[in-house]
Amino acid sequence: MMNYKIIPLLLMLITLLAPEIYSQSSSPYSRLGIGDINFAYSARKLGMGQVGVAESPENFISFYNPAALFHLKRTRIEFNLDYHGSFLSDNNTSNYSAKAEFGGFTLAFPISSRYGIGSAAGIVPFSNVSYDVENSVQSSSGNYQTAYKGRGGLSKLFLGSSYKLPIDLSIGATLDYYFGNIDYISTITFLDQSNANAQYTKEYRPKGIGTTLGLISPDLAGLFNLDGLSDMRLGLSYNYLSELRTDTVLTSRTTLGTDTVTTGIVNMKVPGRISAGLSFTLNKKYLLSLDYVFQAWKNFSFNDRTFRNLRNASKISAGFEYTPQQALGSSFWEQIIWRAGLSFEQTQYLVNSEGVNQYSVSGGFSLPLSIANTLDLGLQYAVRGTTDPGLFKENILKLYLTVSLGDIWFIREEK
Repeated sequence: MMNYKIIPLLLMLITLLAPEIYSQSSSPYSRLGIGDINFAYSARKLGMGQVGVAESPENFISFYNPAALFHLKRTRIEFNLDYHGSFLSDNNTSNYSAKAEFGGFTLAFPISSRYGIGSAAGIVPFSNVSYDVENSVQSSSGNYQTAYKGRGGLSKLFLGSSYKLPIDLSIGATLDYYFGNIDYISTITFLDQSNANAQYTKEYRPKGIGTTLGLISPDLAGLFNLDGLSDMRLGLSYNYLSELRTDTVLTSRTTLGTDTVTTGIVNMKVPGRISAGLSFTLNKKYLLSLDYVFQAWKNFSFNDRTFRNLRNASKISAGFEYTPQQALGSSFWEQIIWRAGLSFEQTQYLVNSEGVNQYSVSGGFSLPLSIANTLDLGLQYAVRGTTDPGLFKENILKLYLTVSLGDIWFIREEK
């Protein structure tokens, strides 16, 4: 039986720890659109290459496709601590920056195994804006430095459920609420103190609703009697966002004081995202998954204005997970779950008519805490962009830590 007294202590520790170790994680590309999109909400997803559209795990929360909730056997609670580091370089300079933050909280529980009804709720990061770029300028009118900073992003609060049709087809949906703060700060600092320094801040506060719809096919391995294969399924999901109502404020600060230049409310349109996947288990121990994701970022608009530095994005991922068969007397090491993944992403960023692509490799494992409770670790190394003129190359390191706890709550006796 799980000791639930430890849950509030762990939550308090992570919540208090994250702000203390926070610093800016610099990615100049994140200034475009709404920043980097978060595809992985847990260490398990990160370790498998951010795949999972067709997966339906029993002992982990998988809400990327809400139809996967049909397979839950226990009530589960998961919360995450995320670390992001970036080695940024161009033809002349390089630097490293990093941040750690609380990466979200999710709760899921089965309602009826007979009808495949499961529910989930939580709050997770959806996008991230984080960059810090400085430049020194020499001119006849005086030497000065410019600095451009961005911070913030979108978060998602969701509530969803699944249902299994009589033909063993699982469907699911979530109701999503999006909100966030995105600040863009431009500063000019003159080395000659006779000139007045200035800082301009654009503040965006978007909010709005959306939904994620999904389905997962019946077990094709059982349907076609495929020896050695099990739980072979196709998955499909669509993430839709309504127009986000965005409060905007432009503020200028100089040695003479602070002035709010303009305020207003505009609409931000984030394009929908469609995902398709295949997953199957080999010899009841080896899980393999393939995913494809597409999002038409060319259709992104802010105040009815589109942007030429955004293009349609796509992502191909492959993931592997080894789960040893549980047996009485198994040692701690014999119960560890191992993961690995690969992915290629054509990002939404288009700079100087050059598309920015990303390649990544990942891995991870789950350490058993007790029955159905694990401490998960996921690691990803990615390379994005190039050092061609006008571009930046990023070597990205992500480390996710997830505590996944489960027990039997709310289970109805089937009659």
